[in-house]
Amino acid sequence: MNVHAAPPVAATTRIETPGFCTLCRSRCGSLNVIENGRLIAVKPLPSHPTGKALCPKGRAAPEIVHNARRLQTPLIRTNPKTAADPGWQPISWGEALNRIAEKLRAIAQENGPEAVAFGFTSPSAASISDSLPWLERFVWTYGSPNICWGTELCNWHKDHGHEFTFGTGLAVPDYRNTDLMVLWGHNPATAWLAQAEALSEGRRKGARLVVIDPRKTAFARDADLWLRLKPGADGVLALAVAKLLVERKSYDEAFVRRWTNAPMLVRSDTGHFLRASEADLGGTDAFVAWDTRTGRAAAYDPSRALDPAQAESVALDGEYRVTIGGVRVACRPAFALYVENLRDLTPDHAAQLSGVPAEKIRALADEIARAKSLCYYGWTGIGQHGHASQIDRAIATLFALTGQYDAPGGNVWWASHPVAPISEYAMLAPAQKKKAIGLDKLPLGPPSRGWITGPDLYRAIIDAKPYRVRGVINFGCNYLVSQPDPALGRKALEQLEFFVHCDLLHSPTSQYADIILPVNTAWER
Repeated sequence: MNVHAAPPVAATTRIETPGFCTLCRSRCGSLNVIENGRLIAVKPLPSHPTGKALCPKGRAAPEIVHNARRLQTPLIRTNPKTAADPGWQPISWGEALNRIAEKLRAIAQENGPEAVAFGFTSPSAASISDSLPWLERFVWTYGSPNICWGTELCNWHKDHGHEFTFGTGLAVPDYRNTDLMVLWGHNPATAWLAQAEALSEGRRKGARLVVIDPRKTAFARDADLWLRLKPGADGVLALAVAKLLVERKSYDEAFVRRWTNAPMLVRSDTGHFLRASEADLGGTDAFVAWDTRTGRAAAYDPSRALDPAQAESVALDGEYRVTIGGVRVACRPAFALYVENLRDLTPDHAAQLSGVPAEKIRALADEIARAKSLCYYGWTGIGQHGHASQIDRAIATLFALTGQYDAPGGNVWWASHPVAPISEYAMLAPAQKKKAIGLDKLPLGPPSRGWITGPDLYRAIIDAKPYRVRGVINFGCNYLVSQPDPALGRKALEQLEFFVHCDLLHSPTSQYADIILPVNTAWER
């Protein structure tokens, strides 16, 4: 009788590797569990600064990594773009990259690199974040001023529109060290988990919470004050609260005088800021304020804070006559014009426009006036309106009145490592910057940074306005889902001469690609 021993059971190899999740800007610390070379779980890593918790998307990493529908090899189209079946055929990486390089070179030589546009998926909702600077570097050095990725639908107002008022984008709230937190159209529990944890710690320390949101989010339910406004009425609310702070003298007047353009004189004949050279105050391009002690105009250099003694004497209201080219011209401080524009927005009037009861508008002003420190954040609730930039400017001006910019417990610019940037828009030649699609109608908008809108891209493909876009290299952006007018988008993609799509999986947009390149996930790189 032959007796055979049972085959040995293979030992299980289990590794736990610390890291972080890149599926949004939160960058939550994670512990990645790998069993026999396969990712089986992603868990929070409490020892990491942002690792207290992970959202469902981060915990679902194994489903992303091992998805059965993952693209595995480069594919090339063999049927027309109007066909229901693209007729995908696998090709080698070498062949795919050579074809793409040859086409990019040919288009650049024949029509200029601007005839190729690029698409990026959102760094706030995908693992492209860590790759983004390198992709931008590729685009700028190739020479195209046209990247389409939806900044105008998500973050333009806070990261760049905010710059029109503050000089910088919206800084990070110091939730852990503040007295008052204001969430304005923003729910960090679903959009920025690490900040939600910081906010909760601030609450445990005694900070008060105000939520301005049409929706009753979890934070709204637990807030000290919830203002349920009509969507899009945020600007009205901000101006009404600012009016109350100014009327009550409940704003940081010293900050406004020393650190803002409030004292700068504005010409009544042109609406422009008065310059020192115009008022015979020297040949400089400095601005001008009115000195109430001397009764004269004085040069104002906003590149540094005003001396406290000088700040006390500059006028914030009134009208003053300044001789310009031999003519006496009426001028007023910018702050006086700002206050004048607040005049009609009483709490009762703002209540009618915003849907927020007048008593709650007054209560918000009370909260801001009482707080020794306060911070705020506003995101898509503000950003997804046609006048988002103007709303953001109204909110930025309101919080400028508090003097909490870059102060402990306010919105803080944290120190960063002094390293050279991987990519800068300055890499692109000035002549190429001027060719950004849509720059003529949006000179201060996204095209000024080389970011174009989906509809403008479609018109350039279909109508050759302002010139024809012949090629698109796309990194994960699903235009037909994330951009307006999908019918126009389909028409454009069908007519596009050359389209390369890089992604984890097929999407409605990849259906129209000429070449598809598979990409890896954050856990594989």
